[in-house]
Amino acid sequence: MAQTVKKIPADKQRVLQWKPEKGQYYFSHSLVMEYEDKTEKTKGEIKIYFDPVTGTMCFKKESSFGEAGKAFDFILAFQDGRYIHCGMDENGKKIRTTEKVVDVKPDAETQAQQKGNFDTYCAATGSKRVDFGFESVEYTLSYATSENRDKIWITAMPFGTYPLYGFELIEVAASLPVSFDYLYLLGPNQLLTESVSGDVILKLKSLGPDPFLAITRNYQEVKVE
Repeated sequence: MAQTVKKIPADKQRVLQWKPEKGQYYFSHSLVMEYEDKTEKTKGEIKIYFDPVTGTMCFKKESSFGEAGKAFDFILAFQDGRYIHCGMDENGKKIRTTEKVVDVKPDAETQAQQKGNFDTYCAATGSKRVDFGFESVEYTLSYATSENRDKIWITAMPFGTYPLYGFELIEVAASLPVSFDYLYLLGPNQLLTESVSGDVILKLKSLGPDPFLAITRNYQEVKVE
């Protein structure tokens, strides 16, 4: 089901502050997901900063992955599947490493598989709503291996959302407090705005201006084999 994609204009600071060639990344906006895991008895928020022009994302330790990635200050996620991890090594030295998750930028075969999965397992209920200016559509999500049925709400973003879902696949020791395992189900710009899956509840709490400047040049690059 095609959805109208709302544009998110960049703020005036971006022209001055967005300087990747100098190891400087300016994020003008963030989205915040509220979560509750009734089984684990945990709840909280996950903030993801993003640049609306390129779709580059930033995950900060304090507001996203927390102690599950305590060695890192922040992790940048790019549309081509690159993840830059900035943090400390065991000696307290500031370092940065880069890895690539290939499926964040899927080939034609993977894209066809993703679309096939969505068409097979997601059925629109006909319900719609507006979340922070973005139209969300409700779907019933079924599974091939169980009789479970989940409710999910999805909206269309003006940039790719796979860097968020690809966080599940990074090799470094960092993870979000709840799973965003939607890389092989949702389309390239579909953002999950709500999910009720068993005892885990996810819901978009905010989406709007929230500036943050990430500086990578202060971290020495270390090549990883």
